[in-house]
Amino acid sequence: MTTWYLGLSTTGHDPALAIVDAQGTLVFAEATERYMQDKRAWGIAADHPAHLEQALADVGADPDRDTIVVASTWQTKKAELPPEMVDLMIPASHSLWLWHLHQTAQSNIGTGVMRLGYSAKPPTVKRYDHHLCHAVNACHQSPRQDAVCLVLDGEGEVGAASVYDMSARRLKRRWRSWGLGSLGAYYSKMTLLCGFDWRLGEEWKLMGLAAFGTPIPELVEALCATVIVDRGRLRFAPAEQIEQVMLLAAKHGRSRSDPVLDGANLAASAQDAYRQIADQVLAAVLPETPAHLVLTGGCALNSSYNGTIARRFNTAGVSVPSAPGDDGNAVGAALLAWMEDTGTDGVPTGTHTAFLGSKPSHTALAKARTYAGGCKVTQCGADTVRQVAALLGAGKIIGVMRGRAEFGPRALGHRSILADPSKPDMKDKINRLVKGREAYRPFAPVVPLEHAQVWFDHAQAAPFMSFTLPWKPTQGAKVPAVVHEDGTGRLQTVTAQDNPWMHQLCQEMGATTGVPIVLNTSFNIMGKPIVHSVEDAMAMFMTSGLDALLIEDTLFEK
Repeated sequence: MTTWYLGLSTTGHDPALAIVDAQGTLVFAEATERYMQDKRAWGIAADHPAHLEQALADVGADPDRDTIVVASTWQTKKAELPPEMVDLMIPASHSLWLWHLHQTAQSNIGTGVMRLGYSAKPPTVKRYDHHLCHAVNACHQSPRQDAVCLVLDGEGEVGAASVYDMSARRLKRRWRSWGLGSLGAYYSKMTLLCGFDWRLGEEWKLMGLAAFGTPIPELVEALCATVIVDRGRLRFAPAEQIEQVMLLAAKHGRSRSDPVLDGANLAASAQDAYRQIADQVLAAVLPETPAHLVLTGGCALNSSYNGTIARRFNTAGVSVPSAPGDDGNAVGAALLAWMEDTGTDGVPTGTHTAFLGSKPSHTALAKARTYAGGCKVTQCGADTVRQVAALLGAGKIIGVMRGRAEFGPRALGHRSILADPSKPDMKDKINRLVKGREAYRPFAPVVPLEHAQVWFDHAQAAPFMSFTLPWKPTQGAKVPAVVHEDGTGRLQTVTAQDNPWMHQLCQEMGATTGVPIVLNTSFNIMGKPIVHSVEDAMAMFMTSGLDALLIEDTLFEK
């Protein structure tokens, strides 16, 4: 008999599941949105039976002999708190909707385990502090023995910021903020005022749009005053003050029907104010002697800000997990359950990989090879890198589905769309013909870690695409398709150890084109999650402007 530890992200949005084995090894992690193909999977159970069945089969669990320990990413008391809907940043109607989704998610935990026959009655659920789950997930993916872990998100059990000190892998909470006051809620409000919808995960659009605008000094000053930082803790300014500032901000905003660039100056101002507020938190958190910073929570997805930290603060380095948002908390809950059962007081060190999800179905791939009418189908074997590089060099756009899926919101080469970044028109072609999204939206460069300093100022390891950095002045012009309007790029570094196929592909591109960089974007169309199944990949290939599709070692060409 084997015991498995099942962590479930139970916020009501971004549900996910993670499985840890009896030895404390994280063996599977995947967001529910991937399986359901429903962006952010609002209100869907994290232990959705069909998804859970697939995940448990992947790790070899058996209901006839195995036991599952279920863990939640929130403590019980969170669901018992009466709703206090304050219409400050997030509209009260949004907050009430969220609260009901959270109630449902908390009350139904474990029903999927029952449905699959692992338990004859609702299982006892282990419940853990939300920010502690964030911290454990982030520190598990970090190789450091000692670090300062800062959690910044939309909400926690009692506040939206927490600090943990990790010493010899043991975590101790230093403090947490209480009550209203949230950088995550602030950024959601700015997203709405710029004509986007945070419920659709469109904070990305605000961040990208900021590069096209110019901060308005008086607006930045006013926005900074809406979130007060007291010794690192966050609280909102009085409601009357926030209301006046938002009226000012709205004058520079846009509706969804207005031209996108109409909101560029507000986006730039919002991002600049975010930086100044977050800086105050970091100044209060970091010690005088350099320490490694582990940054997590939903706010850690702000790669534009993240990329500035190492060069402006006295740190020994900065790291962000592949899934810093609420989906990643499923990992924290599963590990905490294992740690509690085994009496382990230190966070186990993971393998530092994001490739923790499902693999392509060999049965579905065989069918695709048989029924891909009108396509050229090639079994590449070990020659995939050379053949893909040749197509990229010829200006082709290629979808790639290889190995285990990435855990987290960013495609890192296993569920990606790839192209040659040196082609000046490539960004426009992909946005228009493949992704179906706004023309200004940028793409990421994949660079071998050993070459990163040649191409970027202030280069640092970025295996999970967590840091936006400035291109060197003479280098960006060589890869116009991955240069942001402000001369930066959201870097992904790869090594021969952590991402061997992408590393080889970059090297091959360097040998054939002189530029060892690949354009990478997520394998999806706008508004949809990254593809999950072979069928998803084939459907997008056949209904978009993709020129070719690589699934494992099978290459489909139109």
